[in-house]
Amino acid sequence: MNQRGFATLEVILMVMVIGILASIAVPRFNNVTTAANTAKVQSDLATIDTAIAIYIMENGSASVPTTVNDLKDYLQDAENLTPPKGDVYIDGEAKPMPASNYVIQQVDNDYRATLGGKTAGAFSTQKNN
Repeated sequence: MNQRGFATLEVILMVMVIGILASIAVPRFNNVTTAANTAKVQSDLATIDTAIAIYIMENGSASVPTTVNDLKDYLQDAENLTPPKGDVYIDGEAKPMPASNYVIQQVDNDYRATLGGKTAGAFSTQKNN
């Protein structure tokens, strides 16, 4: 009987090659996902900071927004604005997302959007020295 197929050694070699390729691709995919999460957080925080500035300009410095929902007239879909899931780069190191919601708080005499007590500048792939 003349049956054609893969020999056991050929199957083992194919599995090893696929394993090596996967071990290279998966960490790169994770790095790209972390960078994308970081970019979204930076963008969201900058957008909220701009909305805070406009809110204060229109309502006077005595009136300060306390939550992101207070900015619904200045942001699209403010009630659903949440950070992505997964890791982000904080001061150049990949770390878990520090919080699940954006918060408005006073930072150096200004009101800023923060995530886990960190402003947009802390979320970066560059290490702070």
